[in-house]
Amino acid sequence: MGKMKKSSFKQGAFIATFAIILTKIIGIIYVVPFYKVIGEQGGALYGYAYTIYATFLSISTVGIPLAISKLVSEYNALGYYHTRERVYKQGRRVIMAFAVVIFALLFIFAEPIAKMIIGDIEGGNTIEDIVYVIRVIATAILVIPPLSVSRGYLQGNKYMTESSLSQVVEQLFRVAIVVFGSYFAMKLSHDVRTSVAVACFGATIGGLFALFYLLIKIKTNKDIFLVNQKPKDEEKNISTKEIWLKIIKYAVPFILIDAVGNACALINMFTVVKILVNYTGYTITKAETVMGVLTTWGVKLNQIIIAIATGLVTSLLPHITSSYVKNDMDSVRKRVNEAYTILLYFGVPMTIGLSFLAKPVWEVFYQNHGLAASVFSIFIFAAIASSLYTITLIIMQSVNKYKIVFIALIVELILKAGLQYPLMVGAYKLGLPPYVGTISGTLISLSSTYIISIIYMIKKMKISMKDTFKGLFWILFGSGAMLASLFILRMFIDIVPTSRSNAIIIIAIYAVVGMIVYFIFTYKPLFKTVIAKELLGKIKKIFKKSGEKNEIKK
Repeated sequence: MGKMKKSSFKQGAFIATFAIILTKIIGIIYVVPFYKVIGEQGGALYGYAYTIYATFLSISTVGIPLAISKLVSEYNALGYYHTRERVYKQGRRVIMAFAVVIFALLFIFAEPIAKMIIGDIEGGNTIEDIVYVIRVIATAILVIPPLSVSRGYLQGNKYMTESSLSQVVEQLFRVAIVVFGSYFAMKLSHDVRTSVAVACFGATIGGLFALFYLLIKIKTNKDIFLVNQKPKDEEKNISTKEIWLKIIKYAVPFILIDAVGNACALINMFTVVKILVNYTGYTITKAETVMGVLTTWGVKLNQIIIAIATGLVTSLLPHITSSYVKNDMDSVRKRVNEAYTILLYFGVPMTIGLSFLAKPVWEVFYQNHGLAASVFSIFIFAAIASSLYTITLIIMQSVNKYKIVFIALIVELILKAGLQYPLMVGAYKLGLPPYVGTISGTLISLSSTYIISIIYMIKKMKISMKDTFKGLFWILFGSGAMLASLFILRMFIDIVPTSRSNAIIIIAIYAVVGMIVYFIFTYKPLFKTVIAKELLGKIKKIFKKSGEKNEIKK
C-alpha cells in the first residue's frame, strides 16, 4: 500500500468533501431499490432504529474521536510526538470499554425505548418490531467507536485522504448489505421487520471493513508515526492523567453537540406522530409517512448538502486548532471565512434547487411525489441550517470557546422542545400543514446556535466576517437569479413528473439552466477569486513539477 501524504486545509477540505459526497451519492442511490423492498412503513421502522442508534452511538463515543483529532493536532504543533502517540493508545482502550457498556444498555432497554416511541398507537409498526431492529443495529456500536478513533488520529495528523477513503469503504459495504441483504431477506421471509433488521446490520459490516482498512493503513505506514528522538523535557512531565483530563475537556463540547442534536431528533420521534394523530386528524399511515421523511427518506437527500459541511469540518478542525495554538489569528480568520464561503457557495443554490424540484426528485428516488415530496420541499432547508450549525460549533471548539458552545446548545434545545407543540398545532389551525411547525422549530433552534456564536466571534474575538458576508451577497444574488430563471422555465416545462424517466429529464434540464445562470452571476466576484484560485494553483504546480521531471530525464 502507498505512503500516506499530509493535506493542506483546502486540499483536505476538498478531498474529504469529495469522499463524503461520494458516500452520500452511494447512500442516496441505494434508497431507490431499498424503498421498493421495505416501503414507507419499513422506512419509518428503519428510521426509528437509526435515530436511537445515533443517540447511543454519540454516548458511546463521548466525543473522543474529534477530541483526539484536536489533541493530536495540538501536540503536533508543539512537537510533542511521543505524547501524541500516547493519546491514540489511550483513546483506543477507553473507547472500546465505553462501546461495550453502551451496547449492553441499548440491548437491555430496547423494549422501554420502543414503548416511548410508539406508545399505544396501533395500525403501524409494533413495539416488538422496533425492539428487534434496535437490538440488531446495536451491534454496530461495538465497531464504529474504535473506527472513529482511528479516523480522528489520522485527521489530527492531517492525513485526510485515508480517513476519507475509509468512509467510502464503510458506505460501499454497508449499502451492499442494505440493498442485497434486505432484498433476499424479503424474498425468503416475506417479512418487513426481518428485511429492515438485515439492512440495519449493514452498519456493523460496513464499519468492520472500514476499520480493517484503516488499521492496515496505519500498520503499513508505521514508520511515519515512529518517534526516534527522545521526548522533549516538557513532554516528560505530561502524565496519563493530564492527557485524559484534556481529552475529557475537549470531548465534552462534542458530547453536548451530539447530545443536543440527538435530543432534538428524539423530540421529533417521540412527539411528531402522536401530535399529528391526536391533534391534527392525521391517520397513522400519513403520520408515519411524515416521520419517514424526517428520519429516513428526506434525511438521505439532505445528506447531499450536509456532506459539504462534513468535509469542511474534517479538514477545518486540525488546521484552526494548529493556527490558534500558534496564536496565528490571521490564519484562523482566513480559515473561518473560507469554510463559510465554500459551504454557502455550494449549499445555498443546491438547497433552493432541491426544494424547487422536490416533486421530480422524489419521483426519481421513491416514485411517489405526494405528501412526502411536500414535506421534503420544506425539510431540505434543515440541511443548510444543519451544515452552518456544524461548522460554527466546530470553529468555536477549535478556539476553545466552550462556554459559548454550551450556552448556544442549551438555547437550541429549549427552543426546539418549547416550540414543537405550539408550532405544529398553530400551523394546523392557520390552515398550514402541521409538519411545517416541526420543521420551522428545527430551523429556528439551529439558527439560534450559529447566530449566537457568530456574534461572539465578531464582537469578542474580533474575527472579521467581512469576506463571508461579501460572499453571501453574491451567493444570494446568484441564487435569486437562478430561482427567477427556474420560474420562467416552469412556464414552458412543467415540474410535475408523469414518470421516473420524465422526472430525470425535468431535473436535468432545470439543473443545467440553474447551474449556468448561477455560475454566470457568481463566477467573477466569487468563484474565480475564492474557490478556483487554490485549485488552479494546485494544477499549475502539478504541471510545473511534471515539466521539471521531464527536463531532468532529458
